[in-house]
Amino acid sequence: VAVNTTAAIGANGVLTLADATASEGAAVYGQKTIQLNSGKRFWMEARFRTDDVSDNTVQFGLSALTAVTNPEDIWTTTATDLIAFGLLDGTNASTVKMLADKSNSGSTAETGTRTLSADTWHTLGIYFDGTKLFGYVDGRLALSWAQAAATIPTGVALAPFFGHLNGDGAGGAVVVFDYIRWASER
Repeated sequence: VAVNTTAAIGANGVLTLADATASEGAAVYGQKTIQLNSGKRFWMEARFRTDDVSDNTVQFGLSALTAVTNPEDIWTTTATDLIAFGLLDGTNASTVKMLADKSNSGSTAETGTRTLSADTWHTLGIYFDGTKLFGYVDGRLALSWAQAAATIPTGVALAPFFGHLNGDGAGGAVVVFDYIRWASER
């Protein structure tokens, strides 16, 4: 597991990502050991809380790790193949975003709405039913991927990641992750 920027493991086993500088953040990512396959189901889930739901970007998912100059590069279109889902900075406490891209296919993001609260544990989930992607917040469907199946990175090695990006630097500097887990149909 590699850690980029500021991360610390708390006494109770949670991982805290913090950065008080505007537009800076931290990310944690693993080895490229996961592969989505057409026709096979996949579930990924992360539990987190943040001190400011309207001034933090909180993302998790799978990335080809092809661009890691900055923490956020692993969940933007600078990565060749990725699936990312989470909370957006600068919006409000109810907007979540999913991005999927295969070989820089140029897919655009899908957004959904679910209310999130500061300093409250929330669970984000990504479900792949073998053909389509879905994003969940606290067990409730927040969005469905409406774009072509060709934009979903199947058949390539991907690494799990989770990360945080501070918004304006005036707060919203801390995200705590309790866990990240996944299961895949063989």
